[in-house]
Amino acid sequence: MVMETEELTYQPPKEWRESIKVLSLYPPIPRNTRTVDFDIYDFEMLFNNKKTNDLIRKGQTIGCFYIESPGMRSLLRKLDVHDFELLTAASSIIRPGVAESGMMQEFIARHRDPSKRKYFIPAMEDVLGETYGVMIYQEDVIKVAHHIAGLTLEESDLLRRAMSGKLRSHSTMQKLTDKYFTCCKGKGLTDEDAKELWRQIESFAGYAFCKAHSASFALLSYQVAFLKSHYPAEFMASVLSNGGGFYSAAVYVWECKRLGLKILLPSVNKSNYEYTGKKDEIQIGLMAIKNLSANSCHKIVDERIKDGEYHSLADFLIRTKLGFEETSTLIKCGAMGCLKKTRPELLRLLDIYIHKRKILNESYNDLFLHETFLLENEVKTNINFSVEEICKTEYETFGYMVTRHPLYFYRSETEKPGIVKAKDLEKYRGKNVKLIGWYMTSKRIKTRKGEIMKFLSLEDTTGTFEAVIFPREYEKYAEQTMSMGPYVIFGKVDQNDATNVVVSSLSILSFASVKVADQKDSVDNKYFGDVEKVSEEDFMLLEGIDKEKLRLAYAS
Repeated sequence: MVMETEELTYQPPKEWRESIKVLSLYPPIPRNTRTVDFDIYDFEMLFNNKKTNDLIRKGQTIGCFYIESPGMRSLLRKLDVHDFELLTAASSIIRPGVAESGMMQEFIARHRDPSKRKYFIPAMEDVLGETYGVMIYQEDVIKVAHHIAGLTLEESDLLRRAMSGKLRSHSTMQKLTDKYFTCCKGKGLTDEDAKELWRQIESFAGYAFCKAHSASFALLSYQVAFLKSHYPAEFMASVLSNGGGFYSAAVYVWECKRLGLKILLPSVNKSNYEYTGKKDEIQIGLMAIKNLSANSCHKIVDERIKDGEYHSLADFLIRTKLGFEETSTLIKCGAMGCLKKTRPELLRLLDIYIHKRKILNESYNDLFLHETFLLENEVKTNINFSVEEICKTEYETFGYMVTRHPLYFYRSETEKPGIVKAKDLEKYRGKNVKLIGWYMTSKRIKTRKGEIMKFLSLEDTTGTFEAVIFPREYEKYAEQTMSMGPYVIFGKVDQNDATNVVVSSLSILSFASVKVADQKDSVDNKYFGDVEKVSEEDFMLLEGIDKEKLRLAYAS
């Protein structure tokens, strides 16, 4: 007899339903606005967009969530990531567990060359066919433990939890280990195969993502990659306004310039509090100006909205009532260039106004306003800031240069014959090259043998590249790698990823060598940037290096 069953659905009592209120910590994300002609949740459009896929495949993802680190950008290029499924896999294999187990390299090799897709246990092809027999997700631990080793599904999940640190009972873990090897024998696996399978499971299970987690990351990465590829100015302005991500603001500014965007200095008549992007321009926001309070920033903008643009320095001071220091900062960084006077002229006027406040106070009276205008017309000078002074002030004010890239001051070296540009590295795969690069970020790691190596992420005006310094070379050059550069890199271009250069030697160009005013070399620890932060752990990692070199490398 077959019983008919009705679908059961939960319904709160009627008296509850009438009083229910749905609360949310955040407002709903709008799917469409009047000024946007696309739906970021249209996944068919998103995953099949050529410009987006090209950007991801080429690793041009600086500023994009989760896929902007040097290691991830290199991985995108090595895998030739061109679809959502592959980006999902990449989001997981970049994790420490998969990478350190050697499975990331194995996945890359099998992806690039189908002939290498060999399974040391034939049954794994059915279980892990879509990942070429490599475990890259948490679910893969369960699959292998259940289908290959013979554990129950419950035991397999318990094993996954134990290895991820969510189950810390030593006795339980020992029971699972014993059960695993017993079941492997029952499935006909040799001791060698069982041990290798165990090594693969154990090596990455604690750090692996579940596939749903990786997919959610990949989805967000796709969405921001779409925005960068189609609306670069608006996107990069938002990245800068939100404090960036993996890199400093300087890196994002010069990424903007490499994208062909024009960076406009802050302006009391044009800038909002945050960075703004439109078409091919980015206006630096007042928030970027150090030593200018948020209250003053908003006062400048609100007053401009209320009564129109500022016509003169006197007009600005009367309406905003900003003090000497903040106004001086605005002048020096170029935010008052809209007033059609040079920075020295404005600084001279400011000095007069601040020390003779009576002039400004009387300017409220129309009878004395003409005196202010006459004064501003009379204060003129042929002296202006040099390019070096402008760039120095920009760095001191914003933390980065806008008018020139730092390497501009080394053009006598960077333009020498034989210096390869970052954008041309593709032509030199497998060949030795010489490059000059400015510091972006760096990462020290410990190899399987316990040795220390380092990755230096560098840029020139044309692009970025990764200087890979293996332990033997790092022991020689640890001291030099603590500066902002610029670095002169000698090395061989990676055959598989032309943005990686394996370093054979490196040196630092000193400011003294190119005779640039007001700039000093790394001996005095003075750079156009911050020195690398050093932790106690870093000292321990470098124990094997000569003590004198170590002292010099980390001297403050």
